Amino acid sequence: MNAPTNQKPLADLQLEIAALGAMMTEANAVPVGIAYLRGNADIFYLPRHRLIFRAIIALQGTGDAVDILTVSNHLRQAGHLEQAGGAKYVAAFTQHVHNAAALSTHCATLIDLYAKRRTAEIATQLLKTAYDFTADAGDVLALAQASLNEVQDSRQVRRAQTLGQLFHPAIDEVVAATQTPGGITGVPTGLLALDKLTGGWQPGQLIIIAARPGMGKTSATLAVANMAEARDFPGLFCSLEMSAMELAKKAIGTATDRSTNQLQRGGGMSPAEAEDLRRQAAHLGHSRLLIDDTPGLSIGELRAKATKAKNEHGIKVIYVDYLQLMTGEKGGNREQEIGSISRALKGIAKELHLPVIALAQLSRAVETRGGDKKPQLSDLRESGSIEQDADIVIFPFRAEYYGITQDEEGNSTAGQTELIIAKHRSGALGNPVVKSNMATGKYEDMDADKPFEVPVGLSRMPHASDFEKAPF
Repeated sequence: MNAPTNQKPLADLQLEIAALGAMMTEANAVPVGIAYLRGNADIFYLPRHRLIFRAIIALQGTGDAVDILTVSNHLRQAGHLEQAGGAKYVAAFTQHVHNAAALSTHCATLIDLYAKRRTAEIATQLLKTAYDFTADAGDVLALAQASLNEVQDSRQVRRAQTLGQLFHPAIDEVVAATQTPGGITGVPTGLLALDKLTGGWQPGQLIIIAARPGMGKTSATLAVANMAEARDFPGLFCSLEMSAMELAKKAIGTATDRSTNQLQRGGGMSPAEAEDLRRQAAHLGHSRLLIDDTPGLSIGELRAKATKAKNEHGIKVIYVDYLQLMTGEKGGNREQEIGSISRALKGIAKELHLPVIALAQLSRAVETRGGDKKPQLSDLRESGSIEQDADIVIFPFRAEYYGITQDEEGNSTAGQTELIIAKHRSGALGNPVVKSNMATGKYEDMDADKPFEVPVGLSRMPHASDFEKAPF
């Protein structure tokens, strides 16, 4: 990109020469430079410097020595020597190496300059796109967010760490886990039977909650989202199926033990009784749970909305209802598109260091199969990559929906939901059972009346401030 005439180029050619010279002078500098710059030749401003850096990478990759002669020879064989300035230009690099030990510092400065150049290029591109009347505003915002995230990622130098370096931080996490009620170190769901197995939703995790219609996956997720918010873990709830108003009424129904249908129609209530709902569910009037009901939400839009929500509202978790209604990469079949969505959701979880809970629809194979109708991982619709990308897969299952009134031990299944943890990348599997009221959307532990026993010295459930301090 050409800089404005009144501004200097966002580059430092002397630093570029010093960095390349160090890599062509000291063998130990080669892996350092490649690692810091992550093999990205575009970090160099001059095209000839990019060619030289690519030659260094190529020689390093084949195990050949890297010096002035080998780099010049490689460029000559590739037909790029003249474009790189010629043999004399390459040889002159050794005259500018003042302190090879400062290579990491030089690289950090070059990365920052590159980030500023890319930001300027993105701004120019966005300005042009924004003034295109045929461009969709959502696409423009998604492009902006994705481009800036890419630049931000280029500035993150991820160094390999020894086990010795990781040892004490790992012990710190173990100690922190012992100091939280029940070992709940992530976002609590409010269902202790579930939290005891998962430790709460952890940052960077992709959790899939999958079921057939009628199992209550939306009701359960909304209930969990509200219970987490009540413990000061606000989230972003993206609903692609139900409207924001429908979800609000569902939350009010749960809080006041009334069905959504009753609230929708006002059935059985006088105006005064309906008005009294404000008092009964007053805590919801202060809820920080964000609800977004954008239809056909794309991954780019979700990333932009989630980043904004984290920066402006401090969200700790993201909920998506549901995955198959999102739009992903086009150009392939539906299975490939769903795969691109699940991969992107996992990427967002890692980028924002937040758990992402995505609901998914199961195939009809569950209902055509005999036996107890319990779902299996193979029932995930349209893409096996959902299972592959997920850290946790949970199947909410209501036996009574299929007319199964007793479990294997002869206990009643009425008003119960079994949360089948079919995959847990970092923990145990299990089938915790919770109470569920489909009419009101209320979920609670089977022994909800029993006080939760916390470790000595603690007297509460985890709070968002604990989450911020946890050494994840």
